Amino acid sequence: MVKNIYRLIKHKKMINTRQTVQAGETPAEITISMIDQDLQDGVNKAEMSIKYGIKPWEVDEMFKHPLLKGRRPARKRILSFKFVDDMSSDTVKEAIEEINPNQVTLDQAIDEAIETVTEVKDQMQQTQEAINNMLSPTEFERTDDELEPPSFNDTMSVVEEQEWEKNGEEEELEMNDSTFEL
Repeated sequence: MVKNIYRLIKHKKMINTRQTVQAGETPAEITISMIDQDLQDGVNKAEMSIKYGIKPWEVDEMFKHPLLKGRRPARKRILSFKFVDDMSSDTVKEAIEEINPNQVTLDQAIDEAIETVTEVKDQMQQTQEAINNMLSPTEFERTDDELEPPSFNDTMSVVEEQEWEKNGEEEELEMNDSTFEL
């Protein structure tokens, strides 16, 4: 802290300190907007009691109002120079765009999120349809209602085929058995 004061004294710069509150007469009416303005100016409760010429408990009673409850005075820092805005609003907009051209607005981010969600939803529906197609019966399968009982001739032809296959295999086995005997 001492170093900072030495620099200011060396360069003959001035520091603006907070102005002390002047004691005044008690107004007939104190409004919330007056207290709000005092808070914005950095006036605390003790200084308000001096400014308005009222007792500290009366200030505490004022701060029980819902709009003032929990409010604290603002701390304003005073610049050591005069800061002047010499840019037009168009120049400011161009400068902001030049700062980060990849910056996305909130609307653009929302639109992009909606588009992504829509794509994912479509992919999920396609996947669900593919799974349903895999698990559902094919068009060649029949249900019991579609089956017709075979005719007598069909049954007899199947039985004859089975007997022929059974007899044919036994003969082949016997022939193969006899040729391998040593």
